[in-house]
This record gives sequence, C-alpha cells and structure tokens, in this order.
Amino acid sequence: MFRRSTRAGATWRRPALVVGASLLAVSLAACGNSPASEADKKEGKGLKVGVIMLQGDTYYQGIESGLREAVEADGGSVTTGLSNNDPATESQVAQNMIQAQVDAILMQPAGGDASIATMQAIQNAGITLICYGNCTDSALDPENSSGVIQSDNTALGTGTGELAAAYINENLDGAANIAILNCDIASACKLRKAGFKEALEAAGIDANYVTDQEAYLADKATTVAGDILTAHDDVDLFWASNDGGTVGAVVAVNQAGADIPVFGTDISAQLAEYLLDDDGILQVTTGQDPVATAEGAYEMAKKAIAGGENDPFEVELPGIVYDRANPDTVQAFLDDAE
Repeated sequence: MFRRSTRAGATWRRPALVVGASLLAVSLAACGNSPASEADKKEGKGLKVGVIMLQGDTYYQGIESGLREAVEADGGSVTTGLSNNDPATESQVAQNMIQAQVDAILMQPAGGDASIATMQAIQNAGITLICYGNCTDSALDPENSSGVIQSDNTALGTGTGELAAAYINENLDGAANIAILNCDIASACKLRKAGFKEALEAAGIDANYVTDQEAYLADKATTVAGDILTAHDDVDLFWASNDGGTVGAVVAVNQAGADIPVFGTDISAQLAEYLLDDDGILQVTTGQDPVATAEGAYEMAKKAIAGGENDPFEVELPGIVYDRANPDTVQAFLDDAE
C-alpha cells in the first residue's frame, strides 16, 4: 500500500557554490569561446544559457551542476543568477542576462504572477525562456515561456505523507498531533503540504494539526520548532515542507532530547546523514531530482532555439523517497554527492 522508493539518489557531484552573497549575484562563466554561429545554435552547440535560482541551497547546487555539465558538453557556457525569492531582484538578474546576450534563460519564478513581467521581458528580448521548479498560474501559459519542467510538488508531499501515515498507524494507533513547518512563501510548498495532508486523509489518519508556522531556513526553523516543543507538549511528530525546515525540526528535537519523529521534504547530504543516524529522529524525506530538472530544461531550450515545439509543453518529474528503513538508497545518495 505504501511506496518505498528503491531508486538510487540523483547522480550529481556537489560543487562549490558559485552564487555570491549579494542580492544580484550573477556569475558569468567566461569560457573564452567565440560566439556560436546560427547554424551551431540550431544544433544546440555553443549556447550561452542563463539560469535564475531562488537561493543557494543543495537543490540549486544540483541544478547548476547538472546544467553546467550538459551545456559545457555542447561547447556552451552558463550564467547563474540568484533572486533570493524577490521578484524585483529577479527582474534585475534577468536584465543582466539580457544584456549579456544569452541565448536561453531557465527561470524558477520568485513570485508567481509577479514574475510574469520579467518572463515577458526575457521573451521580448528574443531570448528563449524555460520555466522550471515553481511554475504556476500564468507561468503555465504557453505565451509566457517555451516550456515548463518541474517536480510534481504534490507528489513530494504525498511520498512522505504515505510513510508518515504508516508510522502513525503502527506506532500511534492511527491518530497524531502534528506540527508543520512551512515554506508557503512559495506556491510549490503549498502543493507539498496539500499532498502530505491528502496522503494522511486517504489512509484514514486522525490528524490534528496543532500548529502550522513559516520556517524554511534552518536557523529560524530550529528556533520555531523549539518554541513549538515548549508550547505544545502533546506534539507527536513534525512535518516540514523543505530542506531548511526539515533540518531545523531535527536539530530542535535533538536539542530538546525529545522522542518525536520528523518527516520532511527535500534531500541533502546533511539530511541523508540524519536518516542514517541511530537517534531515529528523521524518518523519511522526499527529494527532488535537480539534475534531471536542469538537463530536461536545457533540452527544452535547445529544441525551442532550433525552431521546434516542446510537446508536452509541461513536464512533471517524480520525487525520490528516502526512508530510514531503506538505508541503501540513502547511502547511494551520499556516495554520489561526494
């Protein structure tokens, strides 16, 4: 009834973070290549590709690593930019890339419909745009990009939720007081939460959500989770909707010496190590596949530049479930991330 993934972790080498600390962090990858001819571009060779990322965590390091390997294999170069979840910063980063005359931009929107003006500006400049990672509402309109690729965010929540339901049935008689650490600032996180709740409801779990608080950066999440433990001594488990929230929940439970399981979202070397730790705190997390996302977005961009049409226009990628009951999958992720 409950899915347990046996797939090995996404194969990518964790690079040094190239995006800087400034809000307009843009790294121009100077490869010294001569501009590609139009014939080469139509064959997907020598392209200058920009990628706009929300932040600089492990997931986006995987996006950059996967993209850079694919683009450079074709003789191209990569320009990276960090929006810090801010549409205004995102707009400036996009303008920098337009001025750099990139051939394509892969963009994870920072602000839903607030990012549409930036998406349109990119296309109006004659640059191919592919939306990835958090594309909703108007961002899904074919008029606003040449293709969409992203994780099935509802399924990321469902993947963890199904195993949380199994835990609750086996250990808590089918009922649980649950504390949520959310990243609802991003619409994708709302879908993850909906998927988690749907999985518990489908399994017949009597779920009482005692609190649902924003905490998606590890330091803040540690404080928030600690405060929740102080205010709610009846909490049976935590669920967090992203990497930072999951880390914070684990750290807070550990610091409190509490016997409370954590179920999370996203994957990193740190979370993988938590899953292998014999303290038993982190039980399950469902991670995205950043390399497949980056490679897929790049292929979409190449097809559009060559004059083709992406069909399907929108692609959703499944998540990867990492379960402490399946340590081989967790260890495979760590081995690939070294």
